[in-house]
Amino acid sequence: MLKFRNIEIEDYEKVSPLLKNSAIENCEHCFATMLVWSMRHDIQIAVEENTVFMRSFGREHIWYLYPRGQMDKKQAIEKIIRDADGKKISIYGIDENSAEFLKENFSEIFDIKEDRNGADYLYRTTDLANLPGKNYQKKRNHISRFIRENPDYRFVPLSTDNKKIAKQFVNDWCNTYNTDNSWDLVSEQKGIHLLIDNFDKLDIMGAMIETQGKTVALSLAAPINERMVDVMVEKAYHEINGAYAIINRDFALNCFTQFELINREDDMGIENLRKAKMSYFPTEIRNKYLAQSR
Repeated sequence: MLKFRNIEIEDYEKVSPLLKNSAIENCEHCFATMLVWSMRHDIQIAVEENTVFMRSFGREHIWYLYPRGQMDKKQAIEKIIRDADGKKISIYGIDENSAEFLKENFSEIFDIKEDRNGADYLYRTTDLANLPGKNYQKKRNHISRFIRENPDYRFVPLSTDNKKIAKQFVNDWCNTYNTDNSWDLVSEQKGIHLLIDNFDKLDIMGAMIETQGKTVALSLAAPINERMVDVMVEKAYHEINGAYAIINRDFALNCFTQFELINREDDMGIENLRKAKMSYFPTEIRNKYLAQSR
């Protein structure tokens, strides 16, 4: 049986190389991303034969991340089935090749369907850094307005000296917009604090936008592999015109030049979020699949 336990920061050194060496580039296979989500979903981890397994418990299903590592793929799925011990299973974070593998080998156990709400939005780094051409005219206009109204603005990389400022911004942002005391936002707030506190241990890049002595935007990201970086956190004050646009551009321009692609994760089926991600003209919307036991 797989030996699951709560995911911890100390797992990074062992687990992250296994995820980065995988051929799959989903945002779920970025260790820091799963650490944030563990605050909301109590994600547990098991490592066996240099293969990473993750699970969490839903109301009707046990949710498993599609395993990554060196173990035979069929053996890894069979271990998940045994671990569930007869309970309903949902496997997420499945790329197209893995979906075909499941259809060929486990079609009698799982229904496999496309998970459009979980599809990752991928962008060329050069596009988000330079905002070229007619497609990005509105974004350039938002940035120009922000700079006109905030000529003293600064792009400030996250450091050990300004971690407290970053965490205070997260607190202030959540207090401003979490008017119904949503547990999802409360747990995300705790997760972001965890990333900020440990950014140097987790290979996390972070930055803030400051203007008039106030922090107005923050973003955090971590590498998925050598060619792709995952933007897992982006917060800005909605009332400040261009705040989101400026942190998006300046983060790409200053921190991501070594990466070919930026993964800005999924839209969770939220219409406004989907519209916002589409407005940056992704180079690819990478399909993912969900497998559920019958």
